[in-house]
Amino acid sequence: MSIILLRANQVRNLKGVDIEPHAQLNIIFGENASGKTSLLEAIHLLSTAKSFRTHRIQHVIQHETDKLTVFGRLQTGPHTHQLGIERSRRKTEIRVDGQGVNQTSVLTRHLPLQLITPQVSSLLEQGPKMRRRFLDWGVFHVKHDYLANWRAFHRVLQQRNAALRQHQANSQIAVWDRALVESATSITRSREAYLSGLMPILQDYSETLIGQQPELSFQQGWPQDENLANLLAASLPRDRDRGHTQYGPHRAELVFKFNGIPAQEVLSRGQTKLFISAMQLAQVSHLAREQGLRCVIMVDDLAAELDNRKRAALLDLLLSTQAQIFITLTEASLLDIPREQGHKMFHVEQGEVEERLPSQAVVLID
Repeated sequence: MSIILLRANQVRNLKGVDIEPHAQLNIIFGENASGKTSLLEAIHLLSTAKSFRTHRIQHVIQHETDKLTVFGRLQTGPHTHQLGIERSRRKTEIRVDGQGVNQTSVLTRHLPLQLITPQVSSLLEQGPKMRRRFLDWGVFHVKHDYLANWRAFHRVLQQRNAALRQHQANSQIAVWDRALVESATSITRSREAYLSGLMPILQDYSETLIGQQPELSFQQGWPQDENLANLLAASLPRDRDRGHTQYGPHRAELVFKFNGIPAQEVLSRGQTKLFISAMQLAQVSHLAREQGLRCVIMVDDLAAELDNRKRAALLDLLLSTQAQIFITLTEASLLDIPREQGHKMFHVEQGEVEERLPSQAVVLID
């Protein structure tokens, strides 16, 4: 899958974007605040209906306008698909191949997307919710019933928590316990199976980028040797006091270590960026192997905190995934692109996006 046409209107400072990206590599360059990241944001909207920079859509809609629109034409093998999204301050409209849809997951299925930003360290440094989101992205794309199981679990979890706060009888809560255990078991098995396929790729990619292989501890959300049904029954008094459920896959955690030390405590900022890039690119490659699907990968400010050698190593690994890649840089010369590598260059200045000939914008290497 690749984006062969992208149009965006009223997305921040962008002015009527209409481009035909390259199927493999796209370099977006320009000064800070020119609109480079906003172009990535438009693609992100097309995949998720959300911004990766803010939860407030009014901050994304261009000043003095009431809505934004993004349209994309995708090439998937011999087939083309058209995605469109229109967002105002009050509503969201999504269309896929001309038909209105109600769920953003339909967009995500058509346009699987990975984003690497200068803030990637949050994946390791913030709470486990970020790492569960990383894990669930991968399982969602390779196991098609996962989303339904995940939604079923969270519905039951909400109902159990409500019953706790309403001081309902133990017998009523036991009903929610049975349903919760069933969906929790399905989610956890799917997560474990996914990680068993992902980890060999991640270890290889981490070795390539930082010269070390990670150790992974997957904590399922309750003690490994304990029965979840028994735990829910035993913890009921404490759950009542707290008004929420302590055990389940909503408490799952991924812990990455190097030589027994948590990754966030031992890696430098540059190493952290490369390791998290390895995590995300491993997901892309795993999806390609399991489902035969190509992703879109967006890297905002690839050069930040990386020297020339590390930039080259990351670019080589990016290209090896066979994904469609969008990279932003303040200067095109910050990245050496192999002469034989097909690509397009886009210059962004004051919200205007203009395609440039590669020879006008970047140094090519033999």
